[in-house]
Amino acid sequence: MLEIPLDRSSEVPLYRQIALHLQRMIASGSLPEGYKLPGTRQLATDLGVSRTTVNEAMILLEKEGYITTVGKSGCYVCRNSSKPSDKNNPMTQRTIADLSSGLPDESLLPVQFLCKPLRELSSIAGENLLLPPPLAGLPELREALVKHAALRGIPARPDEVLVTAGGLEALSLLMAAIKDSGARKIYVEELTYPLVLELASKNNLEICPMRLDDPVSSLKNASEGDAVYLIPSFHNPTGRTLSLEQRDSILKQARRTSLVIIEDDTYGELRYGKESVPALKAMEDTKNVAYLGSFSQALFPGFRISYLLLPKWLMDRCLVAKRIFYGSVSSLVQCLALVFLNEGGLYEALDFVRNQISLRMRLFCEQLSRNIPIATFEMPLGGIYLWVRLPGIKGSQAASKAEVQGISIVPGRVFSVNSEDIEAVRLSVSALKPSDISSVLSRLRRSWEHEFKP
Repeated sequence: MLEIPLDRSSEVPLYRQIALHLQRMIASGSLPEGYKLPGTRQLATDLGVSRTTVNEAMILLEKEGYITTVGKSGCYVCRNSSKPSDKNNPMTQRTIADLSSGLPDESLLPVQFLCKPLRELSSIAGENLLLPPPLAGLPELREALVKHAALRGIPARPDEVLVTAGGLEALSLLMAAIKDSGARKIYVEELTYPLVLELASKNNLEICPMRLDDPVSSLKNASEGDAVYLIPSFHNPTGRTLSLEQRDSILKQARRTSLVIIEDDTYGELRYGKESVPALKAMEDTKNVAYLGSFSQALFPGFRISYLLLPKWLMDRCLVAKRIFYGSVSSLVQCLALVFLNEGGLYEALDFVRNQISLRMRLFCEQLSRNIPIATFEMPLGGIYLWVRLPGIKGSQAASKAEVQGISIVPGRVFSVNSEDIEAVRLSVSALKPSDISSVLSRLRRSWEHEFKP
């Protein structure tokens, strides 16, 4: 049954109203090419008009190239020759290499480790699949996440766990809760995850930049109750990891001034460097540290599941915001995450992804040095991002030049608290197959080589 609104008091004939509405649906793509329209007899009955009226509408549509009649089979939607072409639209042009989004390519998705959890999902989860879960998350999943956090050296209790639909929801809840607690300022590094700046602004929090090389000195003027946002491990965008000494100094400063620290450990699971540095939340006296962990970004972007480890006073405020703005995370997603954790699939998937990302990052760094020797960078200890400095060329200019070659990258300005167009770009290796690295870097070299000449 195809419903079409008809105004029988209008001066526009009914057949033309039918034709115009179908034309709009075809032009928008709602009725795709090859779609078979209902028969004229059926359409006339559904719309309460004569079959002659429907036939006149079909004749008009076929004349204008929107449908075609195939013998006695019926009328089918066809490509309209008058529809504007997208071939010159930059939004529809093919991207040859994605070095910007941070999403994994299909070969990096650990689908093979999902087979067993999916088979066992209904028998293990039972009625939990169909019932609405508690706002903070399924009790069984919260317990499993406590055990998982213990592998990162983090002591926690199930009542400190809040399950969220991805890291962005988690950060949104934290910003609202911190604002509600009376905070007026949030300290962020000079280069940071840009959506944090948007969330802070939406919550009327004053954004105070911290020096990347000495964040502690920037916190000396902080007031009690202010917040600090940090990505201590495998930083986005720079890829750097804070040393144990730096972490200890930040925690001591936070204790002295009763600061709330948001520790974003989204990529903390993806360590492939030799040095192991504990999470801030794993260190002593971290009652004011809100820890964010996630399986979404690097493993299963479509799942949209993350978790927070929170002190009680912050948990209560986050639950209020979650009830108002988001509600519970899908029971199906939570149950799948639970089975994935309990059956050990997560750890097999993490090993697979770590090895693959490590290989790509190492190959990329080696070939970047050979192809663009003027570029400077430091290979990270984990994660998917590489921060590349380009002496003599602004990041926005470098990104524009690369786009011409079909390569998407992110200019450094996107991450700058002061929107400074710095001579650097952020590259992601997760969507880049090892076999494509050489050709992609050759394209980048060609797009930038004229800019580096004196």
